[in-house]
Amino acid sequence: MAEPEIKKVSFEPTGPKKKVEELCESIVKTLESDGNQKVILVGEAGIGKTWMAKKVDEHVSKKDGLCYQTIWLHLNKKFKVNDSYVANKLYEDEWTLYENIASQLCVHSDFEETEVGDRDEEEEEQKKVEVLLEDMKKNIKEELRKKLKAKLEKLAEEDEKKAKKLAGEKSEAVKKPKNPLGNTNQPAGEKEKLAKPEEKPAEEEKKNTPSARKPYLLLILDDEGMTSEEEVMVHLGLEYFLQNHTPRKILITRREANKKPAQAGGEAEERNESDSNVEGEDVDSGGRSEPGDAATNNEEITEATGEEVKGKDTNLDVNTVTTTTGELWGDTFCHGKLEIHPTTFSEELLEPFSDKDPEDLFHSFFNDFPDFLLEKSHVRDVTLISHLAEKSKNLPAGIVVLVKSLEYTFQNTSDQSSRKEKETLVKEMIERVLTAEREENDIKPHKENPVLLLAYELLTISELNLPIVDCFWHSLDFFEHCGSVYYRDLITQWILEGYFDPVRSVEKAYQDGHVILMELVDRGLLKIQENNVVVPEMAMRNVIDPRRRGHLGTSRLGFSRVYGGNKKKGIGKITQIDDMIKTVQAKKADKIFTLLVSGDRLRRVTLTKFFKEMVDLEVLGLFVPTLDPFFEGFSERCCKLLRVLIIRDCDLLKDIEQLKHLHGLHALEVSGASSLKKISDDFFKTLSKLQSLHLSGLQITSSPSSISQLEDLHCLIIRDCPLLEDLPDIQELKLLEVVDISGARGLQTCFDNTKGVKKNKSKNKNFYHLKRLQLLDFSESQIERLPIFQDSAVADELHSVTRLLLRDCSKLRRLPSLKPLSGLQILDLSGTTSLVEMLEVCFEDKKELKTLNLSGTNLSELATTIEELSSLNELLLRNCTNLEVLPNISKLMNLEVIDVSGCTKLHTIVGSFEDMSYLREVNLSGTKVKTPELPKETKFRCPKLITLADGTSFKGEEWSQIKKNTESEKSEKASSSNANFESREIKEIEPNEPRASDSSSNGDVIKEPLLQVLINRPLFKTTLSIFDSASQQEVMKINETNEPGEEALANAEFVSFVDCSSSRITSILNKINSVKSCWVRMCMDTKMLFSGVDEERLGSLETLSITNLPLLETISCGGSLKSLKELSIECCPNIITLFPDATQLPSSLKDLHAKYCEKLENVIGGVDSSALTNLQERVDEKTCPKFKDWIMVDHSDASPQD
Repeated sequence: MAEPEIKKVSFEPTGPKKKVEELCESIVKTLESDGNQKVILVGEAGIGKTWMAKKVDEHVSKKDGLCYQTIWLHLNKKFKVNDSYVANKLYEDEWTLYENIASQLCVHSDFEETEVGDRDEEEEEQKKVEVLLEDMKKNIKEELRKKLKAKLEKLAEEDEKKAKKLAGEKSEAVKKPKNPLGNTNQPAGEKEKLAKPEEKPAEEEKKNTPSARKPYLLLILDDEGMTSEEEVMVHLGLEYFLQNHTPRKILITRREANKKPAQAGGEAEERNESDSNVEGEDVDSGGRSEPGDAATNNEEITEATGEEVKGKDTNLDVNTVTTTTGELWGDTFCHGKLEIHPTTFSEELLEPFSDKDPEDLFHSFFNDFPDFLLEKSHVRDVTLISHLAEKSKNLPAGIVVLVKSLEYTFQNTSDQSSRKEKETLVKEMIERVLTAEREENDIKPHKENPVLLLAYELLTISELNLPIVDCFWHSLDFFEHCGSVYYRDLITQWILEGYFDPVRSVEKAYQDGHVILMELVDRGLLKIQENNVVVPEMAMRNVIDPRRRGHLGTSRLGFSRVYGGNKKKGIGKITQIDDMIKTVQAKKADKIFTLLVSGDRLRRVTLTKFFKEMVDLEVLGLFVPTLDPFFEGFSERCCKLLRVLIIRDCDLLKDIEQLKHLHGLHALEVSGASSLKKISDDFFKTLSKLQSLHLSGLQITSSPSSISQLEDLHCLIIRDCPLLEDLPDIQELKLLEVVDISGARGLQTCFDNTKGVKKNKSKNKNFYHLKRLQLLDFSESQIERLPIFQDSAVADELHSVTRLLLRDCSKLRRLPSLKPLSGLQILDLSGTTSLVEMLEVCFEDKKELKTLNLSGTNLSELATTIEELSSLNELLLRNCTNLEVLPNISKLMNLEVIDVSGCTKLHTIVGSFEDMSYLREVNLSGTKVKTPELPKETKFRCPKLITLADGTSFKGEEWSQIKKNTESEKSEKASSSNANFESREIKEIEPNEPRASDSSSNGDVIKEPLLQVLINRPLFKTTLSIFDSASQQEVMKINETNEPGEEALANAEFVSFVDCSSSRITSILNKINSVKSCWVRMCMDTKMLFSGVDEERLGSLETLSITNLPLLETISCGGSLKSLKELSIECCPNIITLFPDATQLPSSLKDLHAKYCEKLENVIGGVDSSALTNLQERVDEKTCPKFKDWIMVDHSDASPQD
């Protein structure tokens, strides 16, 4: 695979050049003031710190400057620097640091592709690492000494020239006559001026003296965060190394979140090598382009709010630059005896960008943007470009990423029609995202930038049929824990995390990964630095992962937490070759530490011979192995040094006991081994270093209890093990971040299921100690209760938990108090059909909850504290069949989706939706509720949709228009219904007229022909005579919109349903005490008539007429029709059987009339009509051709004249 192309992109300042130069000169002037100086550029990711550092570097590196060398150090790599590191002489990270410096000084020429263990020179291979390091340091010092000497000599030469010039000027002044013009009337002051040579100001004179002009070394520490200044200067010895190079000037770029390091003299913050929460900086990587160094890709100026600086003045004169004392290291910061005075710049970095015209700004990055961006925005009287620039808060990083994403989206669309469709889609997306921004609040410390969110939304519609979204989120997470990464390593990490499963070819998976990598680079979401090192656009960290399971729920290993940037725990230097990924071998005999290989590749070799020379393997991934990987002697020969072992999708694997002796394992995955039925209980006793454990797709019934001894465990996944019956005790594994037990369909408890006195009653009782837990997933298990999340003695919170997933836990009866889970973002209880109650406290302190899914639960009421969920975006309550009242949710002004469809008993929603200006979808179908007041205003620019209780849907851009449409529809239906009953001519369809099925293809029912199909039989004459009699006021006429009185409805005996939804029929019948005759006509969505109707409501029904129900398949609740005597069914083309089985057939039924039911075969499924001796059938053989055992229809009483 070819190396990724390094694009040489240079983004020039987008604001007035004068401001850029003024700021640059101000920083330089501060650096070059007396003594050792430190300037700190502070701000959020993307504020332009690195770009400005480059400008400063260019300025001070001019030939006539005092800087004799600039050293760039990118601190976006994590260095393991602590006492243990130094004591054990682990020099690898120190080597990396000094080799970087050597590369900039051209001391080494092989920096890019070689490491300590890869040197080819025989004399270097024979030396110890520390000797090589000392040799390199010596070379660096010598080179710096030469540069300092050259600069001193140049300054001395310049000083000598200036001294000679100054002496000459003084000599000439002495020789001049005092009054060459003989003017005796000159003022005394003028005479003195002539008598003396012109004097320069004292400060300028002093500055130009040889003693004042001291050359200096500029050290630029870019992207401080992953590694701190303290770690580089003290632990890695750079301060001592540069002790003879003073005065020293230090320029630091630092993200605002990291602006408060430890005080001078104190210990640096302790970092567990597997637990780094230090945030990395936006890596704009603007290092100097030295010979042999590749140019930096995607150098972007990005913006954020910046740090508040007290007494800030927009004048950029050095005298007004704010110096913050004690903010970073006190008044001074000392490395040994070196005293450094810090000066902080922050908001000044934003000045050059603020005056740029939006259209010019886009043109500066995007030469051929789509025309629709110049159209007026629907929500603002400005162009979409201007609206985008405004919503970016003048953030260049947002603009650059968005522009690149747009450019990529349209670059491969040559077909005009496809381009137009895509432009429409993207335009709608832009307006939706731009108007989705919420008001300022204290809930989130960093608000999502709409423009960055839009760039992510564009990624989700990528045409790649590959897991690009998973790879994007992984890259952000990986950088946060491990820092920058070589591009091959990143692709390999994606393969390890399972994003390309099943991996039948490692080469194919790698190629897919490379395609994703380049698309992410082209979109500006990843940036390739020098030496093909990859970093993400860290401004994207403010975008919140909206996926249900999030990044941790989609990764198989969470390897970034195991690796943590520690090279000793990584995968080493690897390459993809011969359908494998393995360690780079400079010589054939070099050791192989890492190997990823698929089963297809393994079938081409003899396993014993293949692994013979791999005794030093540390990372092994076997994907879809078609042979048992544990051949005789395998574990003793090549597994003893393993740190990472992955065995994925191996059906033949039956036993893993041979792995017990792998004491050095940090990560273990055994998944898809459907033949593996048992793991011994003490299996993990000797694997005490495990940090990630993944067991999935196994047939085990019990999980080893020894898992509870893995104190370093970060990730525990026991997924899709359907026979699993118990869990280990994990409540004391305090480093756990992921607990995923989803798919354990046989698991009935997470507590001890042992019977008798040996039962451990405290097992998994309380997860209070799992302070780092982020994901807890028990979906599809059969557990009845959860552990509790609090200690009664301490009112602490488990704020780390963001996702609690309990989908389809059908036996879960109750929840513990969820109040301690204050950081919860997604709570999924859908399908927990046994859940009947939630405590009021469950919704308390949930300021970050965005999705609440209670669909399919049996809750009869919701806690009133639901109104406190101020950040809630989605409220999903589908098919909560016992829910009757929805408490007041009018305060949930951030709601976007409300879905209560299928809540058949729901009759009241307290409050209104008037203030929900971000609402975009409401589904009330199948409920009994009246439509609440819809939002008064719309802030969210997107299509709005409401489905009413009767199933009618209305769609539009504005809620006001939808409201008008619903009211108009109600009025039209009421008028139409009244007209239908006032006068209707009834006639029979002649044999040559269209059949019912001809007018109902594809569900688009043509109502007019169907209206004619009312047959004049004695049964209908009797029924119609009732409707047309003097007692007509006793007939209750029901359409979709009319609202009969409750009392009248309860006492109704004769009911007519015309053009009603199935849910409407069910709702009305459940309110009638005793109905005797029922006429159902033109109910287009009804498939199972009377489904959901209480049985006692139908017990008195004697006459039933069904006409024009094109989707009807059967009559439900037939067994409750105890009094039914006469049944007529016509124009129902999809019905096959009237009643599902014999138990549903009404015993009292005597007369059956059927016509135009073309698929009707019998009355009862599997029973011939001839067996029903008491039933008088009148079925038309012409229009019901499939019906069996005919009783001919008597047509004598069916003449049109009747």
